[in-house]
Amino acid sequence: MLKRAVMIVQQHLKDKGLYLGAVDGAAGPITEAAVTKGLTLRQGELPAGSLAFPAERRITLMLQLICKDKGIECKPIDGYWGPVTQFAYESILQLQNTGTLPDNWRDDEPSDANPHRWPRDTGNQAEMRSFFGPPGNPPIKRVPCPWSLKLAWDTRQKVTHIGCHAKVADSVEAVLDRVNAHYGAGEIKRLHLDLYGGCFFSRKKRGGSTWSTHAWAVALDWDPTRNQLKWGRDRASLDHKDYDFWWHSWEAQGWVSLGRSRNFDWMHVQAARL
Repeated sequence: MLKRAVMIVQQHLKDKGLYLGAVDGAAGPITEAAVTKGLTLRQGELPAGSLAFPAERRITLMLQLICKDKGIECKPIDGYWGPVTQFAYESILQLQNTGTLPDNWRDDEPSDANPHRWPRDTGNQAEMRSFFGPPGNPPIKRVPCPWSLKLAWDTRQKVTHIGCHAKVADSVEAVLDRVNAHYGAGEIKRLHLDLYGGCFFSRKKRGGSTWSTHAWAVALDWDPTRNQLKWGRDRASLDHKDYDFWWHSWEAQGWVSLGRSRNFDWMHVQAARL
């Protein structure tokens, strides 16, 4: 049983006057007795015979009831730790840490806007070649960044300009100016948006056989250490409500986040449709 989960149960029971021990995450006899008292008061919400369940399952039942009380979806209340209970547990952790529940991220769908008519990066990449030219040697234009950037892999190196394909340069500049005006230097640093992972790189896709959008210099990477290639929204830092304006700014220009669209490679945003 997760220590933090036990602590949540202990603190809840302590607040109810049912537990007098330490909030230490140790599920010993004193905790188990308090859990039994707590479940006894709510037997009408529990499956039959629940008071005779093994100790860990009874603690999970108590945690599920706590989540229910907080308005966190946790059905069925059965004492089994499955995906629903795991998500509920993560939600109550965020509530304790930040005072707010997670946003309903599935309700915030990526925008379909494509005002510059960026091509699709599909199949044999014929649209990419027709629109941007051949990969590997794009016409680079330097775009000034309105905040101080550092190379993500060597933060001692400062970056003042972003070199990208000339066709996307005005769009990149518009996004950066909008983001800077919204967040400001202090917030940008806190969100690690000052950690730049690069743009042009003549290579194939990692784990793929076609050219990376980086080979056309129409993709940018941000804070790669906290948003690694195979990480999903359960780990990537860029999947957080604090970054909503960031993503919406890119998407308004037709750029695509692989993280928001495919739930991997959250560092990456590209001027190419999927």
